[in-house]
Amino acid sequence: MMIAISDPVLPAIFSNRHYLPRTIQLHNQNLIHAVSTFRRGAWIIRASHPNRPIQHREQMWLTCFHFSWKCFFSRLVSFYLLLSLNLVAVASEYPTPSTYSCEDVANYYSPLKHFRLKGEKLKRKLNSIIAPHHSLSYQEVWDALKVLDAADIDKPEASLGIVEIYSLRVVPKWLSGKPEGWNREHLWPRSYGLTTVPSLTDLHNIRPADVNVNSSRGNKYYGECITGSTKCLRPANKEAALDTEADKRRWAPPKEVRGDIARALMYMAVCYGFPQPGGSPGLRLSDTPNVENREMGLLSTLLEWNEVDPPSREEKLRNERICKFYQHNRNPFVDHPEYVNLVWKQVVSWRAHNNNDNDKNVSNKGKKLGRGAQLLHL
Repeated sequence: MMIAISDPVLPAIFSNRHYLPRTIQLHNQNLIHAVSTFRRGAWIIRASHPNRPIQHREQMWLTCFHFSWKCFFSRLVSFYLLLSLNLVAVASEYPTPSTYSCEDVANYYSPLKHFRLKGEKLKRKLNSIIAPHHSLSYQEVWDALKVLDAADIDKPEASLGIVEIYSLRVVPKWLSGKPEGWNREHLWPRSYGLTTVPSLTDLHNIRPADVNVNSSRGNKYYGECITGSTKCLRPANKEAALDTEADKRRWAPPKEVRGDIARALMYMAVCYGFPQPGGSPGLRLSDTPNVENREMGLLSTLLEWNEVDPPSREEKLRNERICKFYQHNRNPFVDHPEYVNLVWKQVVSWRAHNNNDNDKNVSNKGKKLGRGAQLLHL
């Protein structure tokens, strides 16, 4: 016997006899088999015993209709949940935005509002604001640089390339760590006092750099070649930007990022400028750089770079993303470049006042200073 149902019914509904009226259950406990044969817009249901009459056709139709929609709704909910889980998994590949104190820039620096601080006092107060922050692993640094220094600053996750700090070239992200690619450049060299986390993995101090150019820089301090020097290389490396220069001890990056690098070093001198855990001395900026004393420079040159190359949109966005997605702190000298002179300018002015002997003491271009000038380092 054949029963035609006018509306489509999912075959799975008929796979268990308990879903059907007792009037159509067979005496020998055989199941009714559903045949998913679509014929002229109807589903055809064949009974195990075609010669046995089936009663209450309307009741069966209503039962089938009820369970067909029940099954459809259940599958719809399952599909929605599965889709939601997939979206969550995709979103987890990128930093999850949240709300941190550093995102409210005005309030972040509010401890400075009622004080007219300068020099060491201002430096210490800034340290209390920026030093507490989240520390990253080296692997997290790789991933962060691909966002922070992406070629497309407006869509960093989608960007396929990053910008190298000394060459300003755009290179593929996937070349990270490869001999022909780019690696992580510590602007403040590791040999100048970076011994432990978090200073080793601080994103404010790390930029992508061409492997060969990074090797050429080594741990040279920042400064411009002495005027008239015959040992100055321009560019600093054949793969570096054309406006770079270097000699045996100094390294000058592209003019476009000199202010960025100056403010990064000033951040390091404040964030890690006081005795570190374990008793190691803090980092300092000086016009007499010294590895053993953890003094990086040249301070007078960095002050000049901060003036001639103010924070760009790229630098501000980078600072904002470090705050929001990674370390949850800020570089105060990107937000307030005027803090630079409040912390260090008096030191340089004091030195200039004591530079009476031009043969022993020199101008702000960074040659060796007299004994009196070497006493002040910040």
